[in-house]
Amino acid sequence: MPSLENLNRHFKGKDFVIIAIDLREDRDSVMSVVREHGLSYYNLIDETGEVSAQYGVRSTPMKFVIDTEGNLVGGSLGFREWDSDQMKALIRALMQKR
Repeated sequence: MPSLENLNRHFKGKDFVIIAIDLREDRDSVMSVVREHGLSYYNLIDETGEVSAQYGVRSTPMKFVIDTEGNLVGGSLGFREWDSDQMKALIRALMQKR
């Protein structure tokens, strides 16, 4: 979460948005974590698992990169340091492809 928050702040003001979707989590628990970590990106809850199933999520954490047209352009399973220089360069390259 901290690296996603750092990434979100790094790309603030650009055509970039992070949306976290918590799978079958309790709203109060999610909001507690959001407040505890000072997260500024969107956090939604997939209460039934329907949205996750549509994207083929079978384990978490799962991250998707979706362009401004709604096309899936990348994905990652497992933990990553999202605020590394290499990850920022990859995201910039994906943003320039549109």
